[in-house]
This record gives sequence, structure tokens and C-alpha cells, in this order.
Amino acid sequence: MDRLVGAGPLPGRLAGWIASKARRDWTRPSHIGRWIAVVAIFPLLLVDAVLAASTASPTLTGRWGDVRMPQQLIYEYTSKKTRALVVVAFSTKCPLAKRLVPTLNKLQKKYDSEGVQFIALFPSGRDDLWSIAKYAVETDVIFPVYKDDVTTPWHEQLGLKTTPSVAVLDVGEGYDIKRVVYRGQIDGMWAGDGGAKRKRDYLVSALDSFLNGKLPALAETAATGCNITKTAYCDLSAFQEVTYYRDIAPLVQQRCASCHREGEAGAELFAAFDSYDTVASVSDVMLDRIENRLMPPWHGYTDPKNGLGGLKHDVRLSDRQIKMFRAWVELGCPPGDEGDAPQELTWPDPQDWQIGTPDFVFAMPEPYTVPKDRLDEYQFYRVATNFPEDRYIQAIELRPGNKAIVHHIGAIVGPASADTLSSNQAMLKLYGLTGDRVKKIGDYIAGDPFNARTYPDGYALKLPAGHDIFFEMHYTPTGKTEEQDVSQMAIRWAVSKPEHVIETQVFNRKDIRLRQHDMHYEKVNYYQFESDVLIYALAPHMHYRGKDFTLYKVENPQTDKERRELVVCVPAYHFGWQRTYEFQKPLRLKAGDALMSVTHFDNSHYNPNNPDPEALVQYGLKSEQEMLNLRVKFEAVDFGLEEGAE
Repeated sequence: MDRLVGAGPLPGRLAGWIASKARRDWTRPSHIGRWIAVVAIFPLLLVDAVLAASTASPTLTGRWGDVRMPQQLIYEYTSKKTRALVVVAFSTKCPLAKRLVPTLNKLQKKYDSEGVQFIALFPSGRDDLWSIAKYAVETDVIFPVYKDDVTTPWHEQLGLKTTPSVAVLDVGEGYDIKRVVYRGQIDGMWAGDGGAKRKRDYLVSALDSFLNGKLPALAETAATGCNITKTAYCDLSAFQEVTYYRDIAPLVQQRCASCHREGEAGAELFAAFDSYDTVASVSDVMLDRIENRLMPPWHGYTDPKNGLGGLKHDVRLSDRQIKMFRAWVELGCPPGDEGDAPQELTWPDPQDWQIGTPDFVFAMPEPYTVPKDRLDEYQFYRVATNFPEDRYIQAIELRPGNKAIVHHIGAIVGPASADTLSSNQAMLKLYGLTGDRVKKIGDYIAGDPFNARTYPDGYALKLPAGHDIFFEMHYTPTGKTEEQDVSQMAIRWAVSKPEHVIETQVFNRKDIRLRQHDMHYEKVNYYQFESDVLIYALAPHMHYRGKDFTLYKVENPQTDKERRELVVCVPAYHFGWQRTYEFQKPLRLKAGDALMSVTHFDNSHYNPNNPDPEALVQYGLKSEQEMLNLRVKFEAVDFGLEEGAE
């Protein structure tokens, strides 16, 4: 029996199958009657196919790359149930939608306790997940954002044709696309001049009627705004000769192979990109992740006008590289001439230290066994240095013995002592009550380029005389079996006292109280230094419910002369991808000026990383609890001396 194969909508595939069969059978007299019957019923089959396609459930994609169907947006918890979904069509390019964000935020807060949930739906083919998350942070959208399904568009099922327009869906008795109780304008505001004051609260009226068990006075209004264009068109004419070996293989080597190779996480979780066959076979998935800027993984950006010169180690692909990859996929993944392949890369032995031959190596004295199902735990090991003079560290590297259970490692400087301390005692001694006392010289966090750090000549870390190094281990059980770990730390000493001493300051915020289902819990913090400083790098840290993080440089803070400048923004914070963001040029911050962060947490079920939306969450060291800290790599300076020297 022949099968319906190939890509594209079912009606087109069905028509193609019929045409191919007819070409083979039409010359056979015995089959002519059969084909007359097929032609007669084809319109009915086509209608059925179209109806089936129109009612199929779309797959929506959230800011973290998570996917779910519309029916999965509904709250079905003991403490919260959804009565209505208010789906608002957005576009990052539409100025009319941007104007309505404050109004929509107020309505979400007003109706949240009534079981009304707003959803920001981005149906435009020009909007990728990176730009959607960035837009949500910059406009302060407090409710969930989703990219629409390209093949089964939800906005079409809801009858939405412009941005901004809205559909109210009754989901009190479950999801049914036919139960749209209102569709159209939000408040009747017109983009022109004279009609701007004639506000009509169509959406509010419809929601009030629905919540009171009545039909809206107007079930539909004519929405105005920007037309939805679900397909993104781009000029690929410059890439019609693209081949794998000449063009794609070098790109994969440069941006993917460090993780997607044998023995590394990318290969274990997805595939090793080590051959044409492998890359071509997964090219559709790669293209989707690349165009949505989920891969290669990079989560922060800065303002190109702030004088910092951008961020080091930024692995994002350029628009041109993304177009080239799309063209290669659309051309059928041509391999090209194998002689054009780049020279195979030689990777360092995983047992070699990245900082070179160390002067000093510390290893845990014996294997530590992590139970399979205990909650997160911390262990501390004292490295008894206690030198009589100051020492300076040119390079430091922390290496986990078992990546499956090591969440992070910290190398902390503390006063020398022979006291035996429990984990809690060590934590209190090294961090203090607020956590701001801690002095770190190194970290290991999966995927962070700062894990192995060699400082340039003239720059180094300081290990004060009479101090030890404490090896802090944070373990996360696998839940499958007991695991053992022996982690290590390597150091190379500077040959002389450096001109520039790099320090690390950790700022903590402990007054965290996330209530159940809170989608947009906000914390605003100011961070100041005792002297002028040059900031070389920084790293925000949260746990599973971290949503986004934005940091500003603030001159004359909290005065009428306050001036803010964006330093770094992480629009889709991910606990599994924590990074240290290093600037091309150091950030200059005067004493008295400040860094200011605006951070949001998401304790709702729309956060795919959230272990329990019904939990009341407070500050704590365990991953299921929450943290908010900022690690800053800086040098204390005196800008006045610089000005005097000039």
C-alpha cells in the first residue's frame, strides 16, 4: 500500500498522492471507474483534511525554548484554577502593541484572583525567541510570552489578524477552541490623533460580563493595528553555492564542536557534530535552535554605546551566518567537495590543566559519597596555606571530579585556623550573616569560561598572609544512584607583586519571599563600593525561579540628577547556563555611584524550570529555594590620581 509521505499540509500531500497514482493507473481501462469515484469524493476528503488541520493543537514555544500546547496553559491546581485565557497578539515590531503593555499589566493584576490569565502570543515569523524575551524585559510584560506555531498557528484558530488584538477563551470546563467569548480590540484606542481620547473598554466589559455569567454586549469588534505576517522572508541569493565541507563544517567547528563532541555534554544530550551525515540528519532541529538564538547558548547582552566594547566570549551567530545555514538546509544540505573540509581540530586532553603546569594542586583528601536522593548539600575543605607573606595568584582552575553531581565549586579566602568546622559553621564564618563578607578567588560553574582563568601579565589575585583557602563544594544528587567525587584546584603563582590586584565582591539579597504562582516577582538592588573601581567582569546568580536580570550603572543614585546606563541584561535567565560576563573594556564606577539591578523571578507553572509552583519560596542555599547575588571582579583604583597624572 502507498503511504502519504513528505512535508507540508495534509491537503497538498493528499492531492500529490492522488496525482501520482492517477498517472500510473489512468491508462488502465479497468481502473477508470475507480478514479472517477476518487475524483468525485476528493473535495470531501479535502474539506475533512482542512478541518482536521484547523483544529489540531498548536505547539507554542516559551522564552526558555520550552514547548506546550494551549491546553497546557490552563492552571489546574488546588490553589489556583483558570477560568479564562486572554490571548493578546503581540509583535516586537508593532509600536501599537508596545503602548498597551502598561494597560494589559494592570488588567492581569486586576483579574488574576478571578482566574483570568493573560498570554502574550507572538505570531510574526520575524520574531525569534531571543527578541521576544528581550522585548518582554524592556517593556516589562508581566505575563507569559510565547512564540506561535508556524505550521498550526494558534492565532489563526483564534481569529486574530492584527497586533494588538485579543481573544478571550472560556476554559472553565476545559480547553475548547470554539469557546471564544470575545475577539477584537482591547480598549478602542485609535492610532490617529482625534480619536485617541475616545477610549472604550471593550476587553474589560467582556471580562466583567463573562465573570458574571453573562454574554458580552459586543462579542466581536474590528481590531486595528499591524497585520500579522507569520512568514519571515529573507534574501538568500548570496548563499546558493553553500556546501557543508566548505561553509558549514568550519562554522560547526568554531561555534558548536567544543560541546557537541564525544565526551562532552552536547554529545551526550543530543549529538556529536563530527560528520556530514550527523549534521545533515539533524539540520532541521539545528536551524530551529539557531534561528531562535537558543544555540549556541549565550544569554546576555550589553548596550553597544556604553563604552565597554561588548562582551568577551560571545558565541552568538551573526545574521549572515544564520542565513547561510538556512540556505544550506533549504538547498537540501549539499555536501560539496570533501577536499574543502577544514583541518580537524585537536582537543586538549581532559586530564591536562587548562592553565598550564600548576605550581600547586589541591585534591579532596578522600572521595565524598553523595546519596542518590538527599537534597542539595555543601561540604567545605580547608587548604592550609597560611603563608607568612602575601602571595599572588596568576592563574587558577577548579575541576570537578564528577560533573553529574557537582553543581558548583568555590575557592574562598579566610583567616587561617586549625578549628574543625561543620558546613554550617564554615558557611557562617566565610560568608557572614548577609553573605557580603565572602572573598572568592575562583569558581567552577558548568559552562562558564571563568572556570579556568589565567590573568594577563601585571594582573593577579591576592592571597593575604595568614589566610587559608577553603574549598566549597555544592552537590546535587542524581536521584538514580550514589555517586562519588574527588574535585581538584590548581594554582600558578605570579613571579612578582602585580601592578593590578583583582578582587571579587559578592553582593547578596536575602529578603526573598515568592508567593504561590507569582509570575513576576521583582527585586531592585543598589550595589556600591568604598572606592573608585574598574569592573572587569560580573556574574548574576539565582536558582530555578530566576526569570531575568538587568544591571545598570547609576550616576548620582536616587537623586534628581540620577542617570542610568545599561551594563548587561539577561532576558531569559537559566539556572543551567550560569555565566560570568566579561567586558572588552572595564566599567569605570566612581565611589558614590552605584550598580543597580532589576531582577524578576517566576514561581508560576509557566516557568519550565520551577519545581513547585504551589510552594512559598524564601532565601536559601538549596536549589529549590532562591538566591539573588552578584559576583563582581574588580580593581580598586583612584580616578583622582589618573586625572592628576594627566
